[in-house]
Amino acid sequence: MAAMSARVGEIAQLLGGKVVGDAELVISGMAPVQEAKPGELAFISNKKYIGQLKTTRATAVLVSPEVATLGAPPGTSLIVLDDPYMAFARLLQFVSNAESGPREVIGESPKAHVDPSATLGKEVNVHPFAYVGPGAVVGDRVDLHPGSYVGKNAQVGDDTILGPNAVVHHDCKVGQRCFLYAGAVVGSDGFGFAPDLKTGLHVKIPQRGITVIEDDVELGANVTIDRAVFGETRIGRGTKVDNLVQVGHNASIGRGCFVVAQAGVSGTAKVGNGVTIAGQAGVAGHLTIGDGATIGAQSGVHADVEAGEKVLGSPAFHGPSARRAMAVFPKLPELKGRIRDLERRLEALEARVGSTA
Repeated sequence: MAAMSARVGEIAQLLGGKVVGDAELVISGMAPVQEAKPGELAFISNKKYIGQLKTTRATAVLVSPEVATLGAPPGTSLIVLDDPYMAFARLLQFVSNAESGPREVIGESPKAHVDPSATLGKEVNVHPFAYVGPGAVVGDRVDLHPGSYVGKNAQVGDDTILGPNAVVHHDCKVGQRCFLYAGAVVGSDGFGFAPDLKTGLHVKIPQRGITVIEDDVELGANVTIDRAVFGETRIGRGTKVDNLVQVGHNASIGRGCFVVAQAGVSGTAKVGNGVTIAGQAGVAGHLTIGDGATIGAQSGVHADVEAGEKVLGSPAFHGPSARRAMAVFPKLPELKGRIRDLERRLEALEARVGSTA
């Protein structure tokens, strides 16, 4: 639960919503609609939770105009908005910022290492055991948490946070307002090797390119974005990458994408804008994923995906067809038996027809 204290009407005014019910009721926290208690605010954006509106104990609920027509229990007010989920996110941000207060400026810890040739902007926090290498440029109000690493000639933009043990390798670039969570690595060597046909071993191909992370990107814990062989690997503005994701060398991911936990994007793949890659999905190398496409969880993508297309399965194919196929999979043993029975009956019928011909 998030702590707060505000009247329903004040919250509606902050979010640009309309109150249905008592605007003077006081909200002291937030919780899921099925768990909310009196004094708490909830929201409904997923259709499967609409039924909870009739039984919720929440004092107020953020809802869409469509859901508002269903009404609410006595004593529960509704705040009606076009996008309740976004409103909930903005309210939670507002409360969290109010609770955390102004950003504390601690400066450069004596236990950190900042190379004399590095450039630090204004109000930068360099926590103990953080490292800033030669020629690195760190923007204003950047937080470098313990164990974080900014390599030689790397760049980190204003208001970016490097969590504990997050790494920006040499020459790589991270934009403004980014967040690299614990253990995220930008610019590790791409997985490039040439097979030696004489020895049967593999010879490393030096990775001479860089990685570029544009503004407003989040990289979850232990995400790895490899540097390019030549040129760059790039993550577009506003893209959010969940924990344990791997992006290979020379790949590019567009603006405003979602890449969910344990997904992998192979080298040189090109992912468009607004693409969702769900958990544990894999995109093979040299492919193009069109703008607005959706790749379902655990999909194995081995061919280009058109803009706006939804694919599922391994190998991945058109989503609705894939779901129908998956519904059949558990019935295959039974269907196989029925087909064998039909074949035997057909053979017997043909034999009788043949004997009377």
